[in-house]
Amino acid sequence: MSNKIPEKSITVVGGGASGMMAALSAAMHGAKTVRIIEKNNALGRKLLATGNGRCNLTNINCSDAPETLQFFEHIGLLTRVEDEGRVYPYSGQAAAVQEILVCSLRDLQVKVFCGMEVESIDRKGDGFLIRIRDHEPMKTDVLILAAGGKAGPQYGSTGDGCRWARTLGHTVVSLMPSLVRLVSDLSFFHALKGVRAKGRAELMRMNQVVEQEIGEIQFTEDGLSGICIFNLSRHYKKGDIIRIDLFPEFSDEMLEELVISRINESGGGSIKEILNGMLNKKLVAVILKEIDLDEESKAGKLSREEILKIISILKGWQISIAGTKGWKEAQITSGGVELSEINSNTMESKLVPGLYFAGELLDVDEKCGGYNLQWAWSSGMKAGKSAAAISKKI
Repeated sequence: MSNKIPEKSITVVGGGASGMMAALSAAMHGAKTVRIIEKNNALGRKLLATGNGRCNLTNINCSDAPETLQFFEHIGLLTRVEDEGRVYPYSGQAAAVQEILVCSLRDLQVKVFCGMEVESIDRKGDGFLIRIRDHEPMKTDVLILAAGGKAGPQYGSTGDGCRWARTLGHTVVSLMPSLVRLVSDLSFFHALKGVRAKGRAELMRMNQVVEQEIGEIQFTEDGLSGICIFNLSRHYKKGDIIRIDLFPEFSDEMLEELVISRINESGGGSIKEILNGMLNKKLVAVILKEIDLDEESKAGKLSREEILKIISILKGWQISIAGTKGWKEAQITSGGVELSEINSNTMESKLVPGLYFAGELLDVDEKCGGYNLQWAWSSGMKAGKSAAAISKKI
């Protein structure tokens, strides 16, 4: 490979969502020499896995969504809006998004170098020197780091971008898995594997509610899952617990009245029979055991104190959490390059002229529903446009 690099060059390190967008934005705004370096053998590998292979590419509730949808319409992608404002490609295939981005890069003559692993990046004069395993180093005038975080290492995300950012003088906020399952050491979870329940989940810290979500809660063999749990995982810290309200539509008083009414109408039925008509029977067995009530006991013989114990756990079941699942299961990374060191309007470093950032590498993580991909598109657009402007001044 020739080591002669044209002047006013822009190099994007990372060929995921934000990296492809940054390169496209730079080229669309007049940059003549734009390159992407990607260590995978193809661009957008992680993008193909998003939204269970359907690619929830944005959410109409995001402030930048109109610009993003206009961009994708411009390059030929038809989209549709589904529940809660989630936007998907009309075909329902993530591959459609990846392919149209790759085709657009080709049409704009962006040079793509796949299968090339960057080892280090250093400041070199007014530009940067990128050292690549088993290849000659590359020089570039303008650098956009879009190498992602650590979530999904099976797709190539290994946190290298944070290492390079530190080398170039930036602060990196500690990285943690986010939008991920929560794990518990409690033994009853084996009996609840596969159970789903609608409810309110609250992340509790020092007896205070940190964050809450309403939606489907999924029980796994070792903890909790589901979109509302994923959203809470963004805020998790060691020692936190999850409190679950299995009847969020009912006040304590309303639920007590309902239970007493069912007891009175039961005709001598058991506690288990009373609750089986209200909850998944696997949950009933575990919950009654948690409050030391025999599920075969006659409901009519329950004391007021025992009824209140039932109401208390149905409305506020506290579950200890041991931690989160690891990077392989995490959808995104919490933490990253410190935002105060970045110009939010241009995505340029405040510390290193000509250095830009985009996507998950930065300390930004949002909830499920297209918000994180929207950040990738928005930050990539800004970085590419600003890099193109500065490249013309070199």
